[in-house]
Amino acid sequence: MRKFLRPLPALLLLGFGALLIRYPQESATAAREGLAICTEVIIPSLFPFFVFSSLFISLGLSHSAGRVLGPLMAPLFRMRGTCAAPLLLGLVGGYPVGLRTAAMLREAGECSWEEARRLSAFCNLCGPGFLLSVAGVGVFASKEAGFFLLCTHWAAALLVGLIYRPRRNTEMSTKATPLPLPNHSASFSQEFPNSVRDSFTSTLNVCAFVILFTVLIRLMQTSGLLPMAAGFLSGLFPDILSPALCQSLLIGIFELSTGVCSLSEVGATPLALPVASFIMGWGGLSVHCQSLPFLDRLTDSRAPYFTGKLLHGLLAACLTAVLAPVLLPAGITPAPAFLEATLLGSTPLLALLHQELVALWGLSGVIILFHRRKKVLVSGLPLQYNENRH
Repeated sequence: MRKFLRPLPALLLLGFGALLIRYPQESATAAREGLAICTEVIIPSLFPFFVFSSLFISLGLSHSAGRVLGPLMAPLFRMRGTCAAPLLLGLVGGYPVGLRTAAMLREAGECSWEEARRLSAFCNLCGPGFLLSVAGVGVFASKEAGFFLLCTHWAAALLVGLIYRPRRNTEMSTKATPLPLPNHSASFSQEFPNSVRDSFTSTLNVCAFVILFTVLIRLMQTSGLLPMAAGFLSGLFPDILSPALCQSLLIGIFELSTGVCSLSEVGATPLALPVASFIMGWGGLSVHCQSLPFLDRLTDSRAPYFTGKLLHGLLAACLTAVLAPVLLPAGITPAPAFLEATLLGSTPLLALLHQELVALWGLSGVIILFHRRKKVLVSGLPLQYNENRH
């Protein structure tokens, strides 16, 4: 089997190149739309949280959070209290803030490899801003639906953490094997420029994958590959899944935001909420590609992460399907024609702040270039001085 799968990446790459040549105008339009999503949504929402999470770890605030939340983390997940930082920042910051924070925590020596491996399964979460404003108000035209999706999303993540909790006799007590306390002697003035530079490059990495997957999905739609796959999946369950719902599900498997927003075109169906919940729990291949650089810094095994994200999506969808008829008002279905409006600046806070935050993000890039150029120039001065002197 491995012998037959070996040429598959090359074939997929050739197919992608052929689609780029066949549909150049569509791919360029999709790239511009992906860039607009980055400047309107991704950078304003992620960049400040990246800076905050970097400072949170580098200044030693995770130990303060650990002292407060240790009594909860130890009995629930059998982890040190410092491991609460990735979970909390993942809950409020969205993809991939939690995983990036966990990677920084591991590199700072504040969690073990085993704790890092389990953290990767349930600390990378969809942000409340997307769940409330885009999914709730935008797609389903209901604040109640947004809060409901937020609660089921968080509940499913915590359930995944409980499922990954080891038995007491298979792991030593966290109190019996404390990690050495890291040295946080650096001041805020020292750490702030480093945090801005690291956050700039991390945000740039996320934006690159968003643009790429936007182009990929558009090419799959234009070529007919995506509608054909959706029709085949719908044919397997003709009385349950419509072709439009299957297409939204397949898009969501690749890219989170486009998949959820495309649910506004599926019409009135009670399965739209569970499908949206699954997509946001799974995260999409685009999110996973954005998370891989942090995952590789966190642990040497990717299996817990991917298994945890799939389990998160399934649990969130099941919770939504079971509890929605009981807790939500009847008749909550996707609102039509909300795809572009929800993606590009629907949140009032983002509409107010996104230009300033994008400018700050760009300024940090200038700081990086200037800092590196200055470092190169200054590094040559002592050598030149010594040579002239001697």
